[in-house]
Amino acid sequence: MNANHTIEDIPVIMISSDDSDDAIRRSYELGASDYVNRPFDARIVYRRVTNTIKLYAKQRRLVQMVSDQIRARENNTDTLVGVLSHIVEFRNGESGAHVRHIRTITEILLHRLLENSNKYSISAEQQDEIPLASALHDIGKIGIDEKILNKPGKLTPEEFEVMKTHSMLGAEMLHDLDNFGEQPLLQTAYEIARWHHERWDGRGYPDGLKGDEIPISAQLVSLADVYDALTSERCYKKAFSHEKAVQMILNGECGAFNPLLLQCLTDVQADLKEELRQHD
Repeated sequence: MNANHTIEDIPVIMISSDDSDDAIRRSYELGASDYVNRPFDARIVYRRVTNTIKLYAKQRRLVQMVSDQIRARENNTDTLVGVLSHIVEFRNGESGAHVRHIRTITEILLHRLLENSNKYSISAEQQDEIPLASALHDIGKIGIDEKILNKPGKLTPEEFEVMKTHSMLGAEMLHDLDNFGEQPLLQTAYEIARWHHERWDGRGYPDGLKGDEIPISAQLVSLADVYDALTSERCYKKAFSHEKAVQMILNGECGAFNPLLLQCLTDVQADLKEELRQHD
């Protein structure tokens, strides 16, 4: 029962004629809830069994209540992140679909990365936080002039320099929130907002980080962002096919990426193509 964890949900009461301290201690160490010596009174055993079952039922109800509260809080967080990211996309002249795609693509790449390699220590909480925080990757665009944000043609070098400031703007906005220090989700969102335009070869912005100096959260979202940008129609470009987009990324036409993530991209092509087909 210990091996398959059923001991955590099913109470065990030990009945034995061995009343030595060692036997009783061993039973409790193995996970017994109670210990009854022989000979015993059936009514007392019945009462002890009833009390143990009630205690376990109460414990299960409390665990369920806590789970429900956590789920409700997660749903609220999800909703707020969704609203914020939609505001950014609306101002950016894009549909809210971009945010949903980034989240799904990030999730697909992350799961594949965890299957392929244990190089990065990504906790279960971070596995939930990274896709959710990805929705805030462009939150700094709230601070960029709309004429630059929605310009149909190519940006001038000066305009591009202004556009580049969105990563630091977003990071600062998140960092300045009162509870930043206690909120791992905000810290992950900060990493992504600040560093999702860094490049594996160190030629990205704003900090010129190279290789694994870039947090893995930002690396994942960076690749997801480029794939979605290529396969989506924008005011300044037509959409490329899935095959063309993957080919351009693998050829190094759209930046430099972690070879491990490029392998993940290659591995999950069928899933990405299906995701693309669903949002067409």
